[in-house]
Order: sequence, then structure tokens, then C-alpha cells
Amino acid sequence: MSSKESLPAGPNPSEPGETSPLHSIAQFTHGYEEEGRLLGYACRSCGFHTLTYLLVCPRCGEPHSLEDHPFSGEGRVLSYTLQYVPSDEFVNEAPYAYALIELAEGVRTSGWLPAVKRAEDLAVGDRVVWTKSYRSGLVFERSPEGGGGPRARGPDV
Repeated sequence: MSSKESLPAGPNPSEPGETSPLHSIAQFTHGYEEEGRLLGYACRSCGFHTLTYLLVCPRCGEPHSLEDHPFSGEGRVLSYTLQYVPSDEFVNEAPYAYALIELAEGVRTSGWLPAVKRAEDLAVGDRVVWTKSYRSGLVFERSPEGGGGPRARGPDV
């Protein structure tokens, strides 16, 4: 979708208890690809938070309880692997780290770090921050604050 196309506004109920349609997948990805915001959902019924595009809360099953929720994009690396033989879409980026990241809000997501080329470049526990990018997927980089303590041994390669 080009940045010139307009997207309908996200949920904004005017009356308590009134529900609005959830944003579309195009709006979901448009938010982080072009607008520079990491948008997910929060459930009004049970408090569940996610970055995954959903229509129904997977925890409580309420179909009209999800609402837009912005995330900070700050987190830490829980696990990662170095990709030396990537899919066609990422062939010009290899090697890079594909990581499981826990955001400051407690939500876990996966993303990739194009600047990580060696196991010594990243450690479990390192702080990372999501960054707006022209590249596909959720792109993270090491936080300026640095690591999360003693350097853990990287994955075996």
C-alpha cells in the first residue's frame, strides 16, 4: 500500500460499550512500516496484549473486546539464531540475527537484527529497540543503553 492511500481511522468508540471495527491487516502493518509506530491489541475484558493480528481475544474468547494498543518497541533478547541461508526475501541481508524479543510491556515477538553478523555482536539479555525500516518484518537494533549484563555465549554456528 502506498503512503498516498488513506486508511480509515482505527477503533474509536463514541459511547461506552459501543464497539468499532478493528483495524485491517493493511492498517496493522502500515502503522509500523510507514507511520513509525508499533501497534498491537489490548483486550478490554481480560487485559491480554499482543502484536499479532487477531479478530478475537485468544485468552477470553471475547470477539469485540480488542482495541488498538501502541507498544514502546523497547525490549530484550530472550533467544536468537544467526541466519546464514535465509529465504529469498532476505538473501541480500545474510547473515543476520532472528530473535525472540520480550518487549517492556511483557509481550513477546520475533524480529530480526540486520546489523548482527556474528555471535559476538549480540547476547541473550541485550536490550534492543524496534526501528522503523523499509525492510520487511519487525526490525530491531541494539539499544544505545547496551547489554543486559554479562555477555551470554551466542548460538553455536
